[in-house]
Amino acid sequence: MRYTSFMAVLESGKRNIAILGAGFAGITALVHLWKLLGRENLQHEYQIVLISNRAWHLYTPALYEIAAVPHGAMSSAILKRAICIPIEFILGKFTGARFIAGEIAGMDPKRHTILFRNGDYLPYDYCIAALGAETNDFGIPGVSEYAFGLKTFEDAIRLRNRAEELAINTDGILRIVIVGGGATGVELAAEFVNFFCEIKEASRTPGRCIEEITLLEAGPAILAGFHPTVVAGAAKRLEQLGIRIRTNAVITEVNAREALLKNGGAIPYHLLVWSGGVMPARALKQFGMPLDPKGRLLVNQNLEARPHVWAIGDCAGYTNPATGKPVPGNIPVAERQAERAAKNIVAVIQRRTQYPFRPLKRWPFILTAGGKYAFADLGRMRFSGRIGWFAKQLVQLRYLITILPFGRAISVWMLGLRVWTSNDPGHRIPTQNRRPA
Repeated sequence: MRYTSFMAVLESGKRNIAILGAGFAGITALVHLWKLLGRENLQHEYQIVLISNRAWHLYTPALYEIAAVPHGAMSSAILKRAICIPIEFILGKFTGARFIAGEIAGMDPKRHTILFRNGDYLPYDYCIAALGAETNDFGIPGVSEYAFGLKTFEDAIRLRNRAEELAINTDGILRIVIVGGGATGVELAAEFVNFFCEIKEASRTPGRCIEEITLLEAGPAILAGFHPTVVAGAAKRLEQLGIRIRTNAVITEVNAREALLKNGGAIPYHLLVWSGGVMPARALKQFGMPLDPKGRLLVNQNLEARPHVWAIGDCAGYTNPATGKPVPGNIPVAERQAERAAKNIVAVIQRRTQYPFRPLKRWPFILTAGGKYAFADLGRMRFSGRIGWFAKQLVQLRYLITILPFGRAISVWMLGLRVWTSNDPGHRIPTQNRRPA
């Protein structure tokens, strides 16, 4: 990776538009800013500086796939190529944009500077905060010690390795508990169904493949905020796969063998996966700006946290004026906010009026549920099954073509298809309950 030095940025003679974070919000902001600066002939005066502590863009929608690919099917190196897109590849399409690798410690908004952990600082003229989110265990005792998260590529590999170890060495029923009935929990639970049998068969370990997967949700139903038709369809699909769903299951403590519930019950496990919530990046506390109760930067309807600073995605404490509630913390929201923030920055540069962010009434999504089966809600269209899975692949291809040169986009997409289907043994997703008698 060809990193940009601080000195090169400072000596360029251009004004800096800093983007903090290389997730979906940050990369989408880069795409729109680059196009707008070129269209308005501003690239000679302004440069985009992307800042991240990692040299790649993580394709987070596929993390659950990585966690369910057996060692024998794909090496970790191949998996990383499928899901971790080097920033260098992205900047190959957006010439003139710069990248600085560094961990952000905070910001001094009065001096218009970004502070780094190593003591460096970078001045900015305009800034977009898009640092994303971190796993939130809500301070529940034992979660950080015993549960596996699924927020980074390294998390996915650690989870995969532990799951394989248990599949080979556990006699009798292998109990997997996944905490959190949102999209991540549902997709992982469904993908795990085939995974353990594949490991058992590949290792030629004696004994039947018997796993008991339990999905725990603290609320009254899984997939909170999704359309009722999708919630009902997904619940039915999970039950057909043999997955136990327990709602209103609030965990109060985790030990080495059990998850203890608020109602006094306990659920034994061999493997516990935590997808029970996220929180904004901790660095936001050092930005010197007001935060909402969840730790996000308070923003106005234009997504401004203060003059010359915009916050988007999981960093933005934005309230939908039509509902009085926050918008969902998902990728479509982050991408739409990124586009609005980019347009507003150029509006300010040109001394034009900013426009407010306008949330959609219903956000599109595609939710996979094991193998080549997915639920899709694209606004006017709602469908499920194999066509939903194909729609998801096309959505990924469209995104990759947006952020990468065409040839690289096709290459990454095709590698992804190999990985996503490597845990579909003969595509034999069970259609009946597999719980032991």
